[in-house]
Amino acid sequence: MRRFALILATMTLAGCATLPLSGPVSVGGPILVDNQTEVEYLPQGPADGASQREILDGFLAAGAAPQHNFRIARQFLTDDLAQSWNPARETLVRGLYSRVESTSTMQMTLTTSINSRVDEAGVFTPVSTNKSMSFDFRFIKSEGQWRLAEVPDLSLITSVAFATAYDEYTVYFYTGDRTTLVPDVRVFARQGDPVTAVARAVIDGPSAYLPTVFTAFPNGSALQSAPVDTTGGRARVDVSVDVARASVDDQRAMVTEMATSLAEFGEITTTTLTVNNVPISVSPIPVNEVDPRVADEPLVERNGTVGYISGDALDPLGNIGARIANLSPVSISYDASSDVAAVGTRVGVYRVSDRTERVSFRPSLADPQIDDSLTVWWVDPHSPSRISAFVAGAQVEFAGPWPRDATVSGLEVSRENARLAVTVNVGHRSRLYVAAIEYNDGRPNGLAGFRSLPANSDTLVDVAWVDATHLAIIGLVDHVAHVEIISVGGRTTLLGQPQNPYRIVGGNTGVSGLVVLAQNNQLWKPRGAGWQSSGLSADVLATQH
Repeated sequence: MRRFALILATMTLAGCATLPLSGPVSVGGPILVDNQTEVEYLPQGPADGASQREILDGFLAAGAAPQHNFRIARQFLTDDLAQSWNPARETLVRGLYSRVESTSTMQMTLTTSINSRVDEAGVFTPVSTNKSMSFDFRFIKSEGQWRLAEVPDLSLITSVAFATAYDEYTVYFYTGDRTTLVPDVRVFARQGDPVTAVARAVIDGPSAYLPTVFTAFPNGSALQSAPVDTTGGRARVDVSVDVARASVDDQRAMVTEMATSLAEFGEITTTTLTVNNVPISVSPIPVNEVDPRVADEPLVERNGTVGYISGDALDPLGNIGARIANLSPVSISYDASSDVAAVGTRVGVYRVSDRTERVSFRPSLADPQIDDSLTVWWVDPHSPSRISAFVAGAQVEFAGPWPRDATVSGLEVSRENARLAVTVNVGHRSRLYVAAIEYNDGRPNGLAGFRSLPANSDTLVDVAWVDATHLAIIGLVDHVAHVEIISVGGRTTLLGQPQNPYRIVGGNTGVSGLVVLAQNNQLWKPRGAGWQSSGLSADVLATQH
């Protein structure tokens, strides 16, 4: 197993977690579009004498301005409705199609396509069918002005406004033994109160698609004061009294979890839990690295040698590299911390360490992968819709939520070992999933919580973890290959078209750390909005776990 690393390098004994201001660089998620801006969108409130349609249009436009609890949008409502309207219950992202009809002298109906939704907890879900929905809006005159007296308890926002007004934020939860923090990506309004939203999410617990992780906060605990006070860079998170009654070990875990989750806000340097504004005085707990690093250089096999590319030369891996090369590999997954590899060949699957062990006498349909438990994951051609794993000397199989005639084309275990990314092809359709790995005594014994993620491809060729919260896929549309970045939160970005790619691996620097192996054995790297040949070649490009 990987060495414990203290996530929060400095934490005062006054009950707060202080984020490290020195030391090695930590890798964050890929910054694909710099849409974070200090410009604040403030739409106009209702104009005197505005018509019903102008009031409705103004109200919908103001849904992109969540500041001060949607203060501007509430100006279009009657006084009573302005007090009771709950736009945070759900956010629906409108598609291109919409129509407004007057269904009576006092009512209008908006019919619009919906392409995604965000629930109250910030869980983003694409709506693949672009479903059409209708919403009723009732008007009355108040002091001579039209106002809305009935609106749905949600926020309706255009896709353009959503892309600029909402952002992804990462909330962390523990594996069962509290040795590892697993990211859970949520979507919140950027100019709402994302700090408070993240703090509340930590306390409330993980999304349904992460059933194997837990919050350290006790059931029923709550955020007592909102917004979270961030004066002077110190986040003071006031929580319910049951936190004060918890054990010291539990309190330490809560402080660590909250501080790690709030660390993404650059203005916050210290996090303190308080009860009735009295700080909880505990120190942090040690946990594994959130996003473990691998070697900076690509690991490849070239001309019978396995090693790291260093300039134009190849730095041999050592004894295990020679054992891997002797197998004539077509794929390699290597864990440097344990010096163990899963190796795919044309005649079977092997686990290689200080000895070579044959896992399967049939070649895998997807590149076999290794994890920290030394489990080998692969796809048996006799069971193409199931995921095989070699656990404690025996083969087990795990099914997914896809049809039995599907074929699993790619898989990769996340570096914290809590999740498995899986690509599946069914006819001319493809699916991308992330599943939570269930463990028993440190060994995988099941997959759960399959989350379907959007992938704009007819066929999925390969998948790689970019970092702890993003995946990269090679997909085909009309036989043309492209690379796409998909957040585990559900948002996607196209990353251009390297020439004839068929393998992709991640590194340490987000998108810029990706490497693609083309069918002519050339290695490609992202450059700007496209891809550029590195001038280097390899026969096999290895996944580094």
